[in-house]
Amino acid sequence: MPEILSLYELNQLIKSVVETAFDRTFLVKAEIASCDVKNHCYMTLVDKDKDTIRAEIRAVIWANKYKVISRVFEEATGTQLSKGIRVLLEASVNFHERYGLKLTILNIDPSYTIGEMAIKRKEILERLTKEGLTDRNKELEFPLVPQRIGIISSATAAGYEDLMNHLLNNPYGYKFTCRLYEAIMQGERAAASIVSALGKCAGDVSYLDAVVIVRGGGGQTDLHCFDSYEIGRSIALLPIPVISGIGHQRDVTVADEVSNMRAKTPTAAADMIVTRVKDFEDRIDSLGNTLVHGVRKLASDMQESLSSLSRKLEVATRNELLNNIHQLNVFFRGLKYSLKFIQGEKQSLEARESNIKHLNPVNVLKRGYSITFNNDKPVRSVSGIETGDSLRTVLFEGEVLSKVENKNKTRRLL
Repeated sequence: MPEILSLYELNQLIKSVVETAFDRTFLVKAEIASCDVKNHCYMTLVDKDKDTIRAEIRAVIWANKYKVISRVFEEATGTQLSKGIRVLLEASVNFHERYGLKLTILNIDPSYTIGEMAIKRKEILERLTKEGLTDRNKELEFPLVPQRIGIISSATAAGYEDLMNHLLNNPYGYKFTCRLYEAIMQGERAAASIVSALGKCAGDVSYLDAVVIVRGGGGQTDLHCFDSYEIGRSIALLPIPVISGIGHQRDVTVADEVSNMRAKTPTAAADMIVTRVKDFEDRIDSLGNTLVHGVRKLASDMQESLSSLSRKLEVATRNELLNNIHQLNVFFRGLKYSLKFIQGEKQSLEARESNIKHLNPVNVLKRGYSITFNNDKPVRSVSGIETGDSLRTVLFEGEVLSKVENKNKTRRLL
């Protein structure tokens, strides 16, 4: 029959076996599933096959070690130890009678995490590129005069205060309408909170010209959340330009890569917006000066052209008038000649009329002459008259009817 042991005795036995079997430290690769700092740092480590957890264990970094390890890790990676980070750690395997199996972490290699973060960032960017999202927000045209600014930040963040101060107290007196979309900017809930804020911006797109993402300043803080596929996709799909101003220079995050523009600090992001408006004002002033100069030059050219045309018109008018006067003089001389010709013709006509009047048969009859007709034909010679013919003689006054009894052929009167 098996020996009966208390639970404590059994756990003591397990402890002795574990400590005998695992009497050295191990280098372990794992992902931090949870991280809770209460003087000591308590973690849950997992090993995943894609999205499936295939191993899990609790771990601890004692307070005296945690201060050194966390400081070195943050200085090297620019991020804090937190959920979702893959680490290469040195640990011993321990078993406690009450708290069970755990790893005691003695050191963490920051270079491994940097590499893992870079690999993860690369994989996310490759996925976004494959989906055609990497340059989508970059291709949006940034407004010429951005005045309605959506800001994703924490209301208490120093970066938000810096951004607002530079926007509202700019040296040119430009007025900006700013709307805060508050979000958690670091820690485990940051990514979901930022994605939610981006969704609210998408709902207010008709009221916004641009969106700026800023976080707190000061020392190095958690940037891990900005290497998120969900944040990258949300920025890429936002139909207005996004400025990433999360305040770091060491690395370029996924959020930086997909944003329309990247600023090193929140203050620099504010300067980008103010400079954009100033550039537009400068272009307007330049165009105004160019327009005034152009109008003046055009007016001067037109005045010179009009003066030249006026002189040409004056000369042409004078020449036309002189030419017309000459033609009128020629016409008047022609008229005078025509009048003389007409008068001469009139006198000639009057003379001819007088001659015609003298030759009028009536006037001839009036002078005592007469016309004799034989069978209604004028009689010019006696040769055409026979004895016994009836003649009609027309006088100035009246007619005489006669009958031929005899005829004598005499000489014609001249």
